[in-house]
Amino acid sequence: MGVGTAHRALEAERVRSAAPALASAYAAPLDRRTGDRTATAPSTWSRAQPLGRATRSIRAVSARKRVFDFVLASAALVVLAPLLGLIWTLVRITSPGPGVHWSPRSGRNGLVFMMPKFRTMKAATPQQPREGFANADTFITPLGKFLRRTSLDELPQLISVIRGDMSLIGPRPLVPADPAQLARQEFPETLLMRPGMSGLAQVRGRNLVSPRRKARLDAFYARARSGWFDIEIIARTIRVLISGRGFI
Repeated sequence: MGVGTAHRALEAERVRSAAPALASAYAAPLDRRTGDRTATAPSTWSRAQPLGRATRSIRAVSARKRVFDFVLASAALVVLAPLLGLIWTLVRITSPGPGVHWSPRSGRNGLVFMMPKFRTMKAATPQQPREGFANADTFITPLGKFLRRTSLDELPQLISVIRGDMSLIGPRPLVPADPAQLARQEFPETLLMRPGMSGLAQVRGRNLVSPRRKARLDAFYARARSGWFDIEIIARTIRVLISGRGFI
């Protein structure tokens, strides 16, 4: 069996097993205090609903999400172009090396893609997760600290969203060697989605959340995703960035 066939078989099996949960998740109201959706809320989908209809609904949500991502990311890239140019220039003149750093990340169905970020570390820094450094701060440039604290270093990922490698909202893309990959393997739903610039885990603790907790939140989002849910997470992301909550 080829890799593509295996992925399609896995996705089909996950759709079959997740259909009842998806029905409840889409209909469940959002708890405004905790940000969670009530698992026991009555569903608007009938238990007798054919699997084909559930599958078509999931695909329709994915198609609408892709259009939403493309339009919003394209508009944001145009509006933020002067800021992106300014940051690129500052990175280049404040430390030796390129303005944008491209690194391999695990994407949808485990396929690796190259993700751009404004460079925040010294040019010769090894490519590995932050947790892999004994003292990561020694590798981060002064400007890089500011860019990371404000998440401005993530803005070039708008290009990845337009290209279809990423989404505005989804599980954060991990380096293939990141130990957090093990936690995600417990929740295959997270592997079937495009990684996002932000996600439910980022607005529910950000760097203060354990890898397994992040994987659980990402799996929940995979089941409950909708256009309105994305808009709410985007709004929460802006609030988190302004407050700086959860940054390490």
